[in-house]
Amino acid sequence: MSTGSRGAYPNRQARQRAATYDAIVAAARRLIADGQELTLRGVAASMGASPAGLYRYVAHLDELRDLVAVSIDESAAHDIAAAVDEVMSPDASVRWVVGWTRLRTWALSHPGEFRLVVSRPRSGQTPIRALSDAFLGKLLQELASQHEVVLPPVPLEAGTALRALTPRAAPEASPDSLSWLHARVLTSLHGVIALEATGYVEPSLVASAAVFRSTLVDWLARFGLVRDLGRLLAVLDSELVR
Repeated sequence: MSTGSRGAYPNRQARQRAATYDAIVAAARRLIADGQELTLRGVAASMGASPAGLYRYVAHLDELRDLVAVSIDESAAHDIAAAVDEVMSPDASVRWVVGWTRLRTWALSHPGEFRLVVSRPRSGQTPIRALSDAFLGKLLQELASQHEVVLPPVPLEAGTALRALTPRAAPEASPDSLSWLHARVLTSLHGVIALEATGYVEPSLVASAAVFRSTLVDWLARFGLVRDLGRLLAVLDSELVR
């Protein structure tokens, strides 16, 4: 065997292993999309593999859920970021509105995937979520900087926890007060979206987006963008009818 062959083998092995993980995630996402329970046995059956073979890649159900949740989170963040970039607006408030509205659209059309992502605890190897922490945090950071948003004071009991959170895109420019604001925005808007996606909110209110729209408008007003509400509402409403 040549030196070149020996050097290529680990790369080929790594690619094969990565491809298997991709296949596991794809099979899991098909199960979720079909409304089926996510289980190791179900994923193995979907792949035409044995459960014993799957255990070489994921040791238990929680590890499978984490693997799939991280993959869904990253792909959703990528897709929504691309959608925001397509807007081609230099106004950070427009980008923030589009980002949150596209997140809602994705969550309502993929409720099973959304529920899996938001249900995973902030623990283990990947506590930071690509979509809600890094991407949406970056959008808020840009909005706060461009529009000189007055940041709220941070309660003493919240300060230590914020250093482990968001936004992670540019941590050197993210004071605790901005992270605290983002945590409050997440709790508020993510909360509305989660209740809509789980069927808890009255269907007519989901269809009209009345609760989401009102909550998002409240935040725009808190950011000091009252004079801009007219044009931002036009952006919001055009996104909601997509």
